Amino acid sequence: MKALAIAILLSALAQDKPKIDERKLYPFGADSERHDGVPKGTVTKWTWKSTVFAGTVRDCWTYVPAQYDKEKPAAVMVFQDGGGYQNETGAYRVPVVFDNLIHKKKMPVTIGIFVNPGVLEAKDPTTEQHRYNRTAAGSSLGLSLRQIRYRMARLGVNVGGDLAGAERD
Repeated sequence: MKALAIAILLSALAQDKPKIDERKLYPFGADSERHDGVPKGTVTKWTWKSTVFAGTVRDCWTYVPAQYDKEKPAAVMVFQDGGGYQNETGAYRVPVVFDNLIHKKKMPVTIGIFVNPGVLEAKDPTTEQHRYNRTAAGSSLGLSLRQIRYRMARLGVNVGGDLAGAERD
């Protein structure tokens, strides 16, 4: 019986899935394209070396709209896994959308902060790989994997597995 279940699973995995053109399913709207006369904000890349999660380094970007005036308060929006969001030719094009919506006054002047997950850099990159492990960050705070998974589930992040009896502190 177990062998039959494995065979069915392997045959299902081996089948070619139809290619889906996500751009046809979710086409960009007009606000995702550059328009003449719309002031263009600036995106600046920077690196953050954490002291809380010792040894982790994050790529970060800051978007500042052209309309920003340091004498006036501005809204701030933070994007986790921000590298994809800050790319103005990528799937989200946040700087372009922000430029258009701020210009139309459909959103306030908003500074965007885009933060990628931390990376534990290899001590010797010639023999080791960088660690892209979010669990390591939680462990550095003294949290067990079950505690991390429980907290993620409480935030609505699907982490899979059975969380019954997970440590709740």
